[in-house]
Amino acid sequence: MALFNRLLLALDLSSHSEALVERVAEVCREDVDNLHVIHVIKQGMHDGALVNAESCDDSHAQRQKDHTHIQVREMLLRHGLRVSSDKIYLLRGEPAYEIKKLAREIGADLVIVGSHNKDDDLFHLPGATTNCVIQGMPSDVMAVKV
Repeated sequence: MALFNRLLLALDLSSHSEALVERVAEVCREDVDNLHVIHVIKQGMHDGALVNAESCDDSHAQRQKDHTHIQVREMLLRHGLRVSSDKIYLLRGEPAYEIKKLAREIGADLVIVGSHNKDDDLFHLPGATTNCVIQGMPSDVMAVKV
């Protein structure tokens, strides 16, 4: 992976994320200093008012963010990836938008996303979020089948 200077790994913390982190660990273990990790806490109509990531005053939102941070760190550590806290981003919003936005902000030259297909998909097309990340991304995108 020495071809890339800044990697961004997008995790959704589904059951498929373990397989994604395992595959990334196999390839990127030597480049862990170049690895950034993002998890987007989805916000939808059911969440009520949208909460800005910078203004998490709400104690429930802060507890959710803290719990998610622990989950991400533990998953990375289980696979031998020691990523510093300043390179783990927990954001709120629409996943594809936030992934693309952060990739531009940090200057990622490779974005790594998991692609889990529906069992009945005859064409094995990438999922909606993966497809949206790929579209219009200025950097390279690696969609890892999980």
